[in-house]
Amino acid sequence: MVSHRAKSLKKMIAMAVPSALLFIVMYFMTNDSSRTAFDIFMKSTFGILNRWSPHTYGPPWLYRISLDLSALGGHTDFILIVGFVSAFLFFLREEKKMFEFLITIVGSVLLLFIIKYTMNNNMPDNLLDVFFTNDFGFPSGHALTSIVLYATLAKYSGRKLIYTKARYVIYIFTAILITLIGTARLFTSHTLTEVIAGWCAGIFWLSIVNYIFRKH
Repeated sequence: MVSHRAKSLKKMIAMAVPSALLFIVMYFMTNDSSRTAFDIFMKSTFGILNRWSPHTYGPPWLYRISLDLSALGGHTDFILIVGFVSAFLFFLREEKKMFEFLITIVGSVLLLFIIKYTMNNNMPDNLLDVFFTNDFGFPSGHALTSIVLYATLAKYSGRKLIYTKARYVIYIFTAILITLIGTARLFTSHTLTEVIAGWCAGIFWLSIVNYIFRKH
């Protein structure tokens, strides 16, 4: 009979290995030629909003919607949600769950910093510019942090629900939200390979921390 630890290890490998391999593929596909091909496709399909922003596509209303969706994975909303959830768990005296949540979130931010710092050519004078400028596009930070944050919240919420169908509703809604945030980045500042790479890095990190927490 397979032990619970062995099952957890197999599940972790099944998530981590494919996401890591796809991340590597996206890294090699993210080059000047692929960016040019992506720009041509987006311009011919959706048009371009203005001549000053080569990475902004579509009519003004589409751009505004994309910005609003992107904000759900942006710095401000990310910090507010993490702070609120951490405080909520603290006041519920769920210290263990709070630390697990913070380790998951902070670890994803550190992973994003390491990837952006090591896999982009131009090194910033200010290290925080890795997060706050568009010069370090690989991978999409919004895609990475949003999949980690919202998938973690969906996991915690699903555990509290009695009915399985209600859990599926939360999981499906979360998947749609994460997809919309990543899609919105295509119309504002990122290429498809950068967004997919962000999702892959997020899934990889989630598989690691979930295995560690199950093990202990």
